[in-house]
Amino acid sequence: MVRLGSTPVLDFGTFSVKAGFAGESYPLWIFTQEQFQPSTWPIVRGRIEDWTTFSEILEMVWSKLKVDPSEEEVIVVEHLESSSEQISKLEKTMFEKFRVKYLTMFFSSLCACKAAGVSTGLVVDVGHGVTRVSAVIDSDTMKEITLDTGGQDADESLLNSLSTKYPDMDLSIYVREIKERHCFATLSPKEEAVAKADNHEMLRRTYELPDKTGIHLTHERASCIEPIFGSPKDSKATLAKSIKQLIESFPEFSNQLAANIIICGGLSEIRNFNYRLLSELYKCKAGKVIRVYCPPERTHLSWIGAASIYFDDEYVDVGMSLEQYERKHRPRNEE
Repeated sequence: MVRLGSTPVLDFGTFSVKAGFAGESYPLWIFTQEQFQPSTWPIVRGRIEDWTTFSEILEMVWSKLKVDPSEEEVIVVEHLESSSEQISKLEKTMFEKFRVKYLTMFFSSLCACKAAGVSTGLVVDVGHGVTRVSAVIDSDTMKEITLDTGGQDADESLLNSLSTKYPDMDLSIYVREIKERHCFATLSPKEEAVAKADNHEMLRRTYELPDKTGIHLTHERASCIEPIFGSPKDSKATLAKSIKQLIESFPEFSNQLAANIIICGGLSEIRNFNYRLLSELYKCKAGKVIRVYCPPERTHLSWIGAASIYFDDEYVDVGMSLEQYERKHRPRNEE
């Protein structure tokens, strides 16, 4: 990584794109799939599926940040489990279409640890499309497990439940806000039983639509979050057991990993999410001492970490320049 000037930092997700500059404490611009309607969002379950539309979003990023990518280094938040095909296409888009001067990619888990101030820890990133569990040891992402559940599964569960109650109403545009305002994770079997009782007073809430119509909420306030934690009947599907699997993969560091579990991503903001996860981890005996940290800025934690890594001398010259890319992809008969 070189020091070129106003360095854009980009984090692409299933729900949003976060963009800003290195050294800043918060993204300057956040663009969501809801704002992108009626066009189709190009990122599905953490994978870029439509590269033409993705390039259009990048054009918007450069415009919003008021930068010429051909004159700047660009930092991108990536993931250990991203396929080589995804990485190659991202490099091709950045270098061949936008002529980016220098490109550096950092794993989101490393960025989250940097932002949280730890070098060894286990990152649970609960995004909109996927949940990633990553083991970081001495500032190196060693292993990652990706679960195909995230905020969109909670949204779909909530919408299905409300559609049964209100079959003549389209509540899809309100589901995300209802979830963020009123939904929560249960902590115990007793609370789970209460959550199944539709008429229990504890669960009753009302969400008011713009036309003053009241949407009455009960059990779905808690039940919509359950897909994220997985089915107890399938031991490989639960979030807690995926975390335990990673902890046990590194016996020398298992105590450190269990004591430094960092949760981030939009769905981690749901009330009681951290306490429910801690309870699940103790149930499956993931460690003797388990600590779950939920930084206040956890929705943007990976972006914040990437923006700060720029100033860390340990990561100088870890990216690729346009010249290096062109030499790498130069036809042999031109060498």
